[in-house]
Amino acid sequence: MAILAICACRLQAGNIEIVDNGKSGYVILTPANPSASESLAADDLAKYIEMISGAKLSIQGGGKPGAKSLVVAEVGHLGDWGKTPVSISGDGYSIFADGETLYVVGGRGRSTLYAVYDLLDRLGCRFLAPDSNHYQGTNEIVPKTTCLSLDLSSPIVEKPVLAIRKQYVEEGHSHNAENLIQMAEWMPKARFNTLVIPTNYQGGDKVKWDNWRAKVGPELQKRDIIIEVGGHGYQNFLNAEMEQGKLFDQHPEWFGVDDTGARTRSHNRVFCTSNPDAAKYLAANLIAYLNDRPEIRIFDFWPPDGAKWCECPKCKALGTPSNRQAILISQVKEQTTKAGVNTRLETIAYAAAVTPPESAKYIPDLLLDFCPIGQCFEVQINDPSDAKNADYVKQLTGLRKGFDGDISIYSYYRKYAWKSLPNLIPHYMQNDLKFYLTIPTQGISSYAEPGDWFAYELNHYVLGNLAWNPSADVDALISKFAEARYGSASKAAIHAYGVLEDVVRHYCCIPGTTLKTADEIANAQAKLRAEVDSTKAAQSGVTDAGVRRNIDRFLLTIEYALRDMEVQKAKASKLPDAEIKARIKSVADLLVEHANDGVFIMHTRVEFPRIMKTYGVAE
Repeated sequence: MAILAICACRLQAGNIEIVDNGKSGYVILTPANPSASESLAADDLAKYIEMISGAKLSIQGGGKPGAKSLVVAEVGHLGDWGKTPVSISGDGYSIFADGETLYVVGGRGRSTLYAVYDLLDRLGCRFLAPDSNHYQGTNEIVPKTTCLSLDLSSPIVEKPVLAIRKQYVEEGHSHNAENLIQMAEWMPKARFNTLVIPTNYQGGDKVKWDNWRAKVGPELQKRDIIIEVGGHGYQNFLNAEMEQGKLFDQHPEWFGVDDTGARTRSHNRVFCTSNPDAAKYLAANLIAYLNDRPEIRIFDFWPPDGAKWCECPKCKALGTPSNRQAILISQVKEQTTKAGVNTRLETIAYAAAVTPPESAKYIPDLLLDFCPIGQCFEVQINDPSDAKNADYVKQLTGLRKGFDGDISIYSYYRKYAWKSLPNLIPHYMQNDLKFYLTIPTQGISSYAEPGDWFAYELNHYVLGNLAWNPSADVDALISKFAEARYGSASKAAIHAYGVLEDVVRHYCCIPGTTLKTADEIANAQAKLRAEVDSTKAAQSGVTDAGVRRNIDRFLLTIEYALRDMEVQKAKASKLPDAEIKARIKSVADLLVEHANDGVFIMHTRVEFPRIMKTYGVAE
């Protein structure tokens, strides 16, 4: 697919001509000793310009900019090359000119990459998704033109509204070293800055930083992406199986008391946080872990998932789980500081610990992730008509009143419990983020599974842009994405996106969504079927094989929503269990048939017969 860049001339006339008729007089200039990010930025700029235009730009390290230099540098490395016309720092960047010399400058390594990819986007490239194998090369669109120029009537200056822009691996059903590297390559193109990977998810040894560290770590560091590790896991640093299985016998008093009054070996039971020796033991193990992995810049210090807190009198005297969590983090921070470990600690306001601590204070430099896991997506998070959403707003507001540090929203804009249903919510995300800014919050994150990336690619793409600027024009972003993804069928796809945003969150099996009447569901199905017809009609005029394949996959996501609504309609009509189960089986069969297409993730919750439980039907 070709997207034509506009030819023009130098800054004084409003434009800089980079390539003319497949030829360029420009040289890419980096500092004499470029950082890894600067080198990568220069290499990628040269690579894509050649892919677009055929022009080969050489890369020079050091020296003074010539009349036609394309300078790629971090602002702190400009040296004698002069000052920028604007202030640049951190994740901010600028693209500006001095005569015909073009400067692409970032506040640091990753923002230098942001600047290069922004420049390439302005030249027609579209970085839609990671280069996952299922995309077969359609993850990004590179235009073809022999004339390449940039309108620079004034400097381009960009800086993020949200400082923290994360992607979470979490359950990791489809992650491996290869696709994690592909995610690392894409993240600066979408201006995310943090990748979060579990220490050892649920103790299963499958989704584990150490499994991927050797291969993935250098790729993240090269791009100056923040490596955040941890997750549900006090038990990773204190559990009954430690000390060759003797820790529980040696120190039973360290372990949590259940509701019968007994000390327990269960990993779900939080250890006795009121015991100072237990806390020191955990902190010592955490310090050893972090000392061995200096690349970790943020550590997620969370209790077990589904944590049951110790019921001993001393622990209960410490207050609510939130209060105990805040006290423990303070103790652990004291120990890590004494040991000279500078890794930032993060924790979550989640489940039993979602409320503000009643007397303890979270440490000032803590990163606090707020988790509205039960959010109802039928209405916005700040819509008081939903009691659960109203509670989350109350809790978040309370946390903000008692904590001056960074709060990031641990969003569920791609949720495992959605079972890969196409809950596309670009406008909904924007409305949420605009509200969160009033709190204010400083970050946003989302789960990122390669296995069903296609189903949520619009959410990922738009969220990256909204994290940078929550006031961005969402309709323009959708159009930009759809035109690159679907070509001449983009108008049909854009309309279908709008119907999906209206239908799926209200009528499909999305947690928190109420079951509608059979007639209401049937009407919603009719809307989606009309989108299938119009999209197929638009597809008939498409000749590009990659675009046709992606339209097929888009139609597959709609088919999934239609089959899901068949189940919902059967439940609303109170059909016999056998009929409902047959419709659930139809859903499960669809997922199995297309398990490797990048649209659905196969795991236990979507396999028949367990999927029946998700639909509220007994096996």
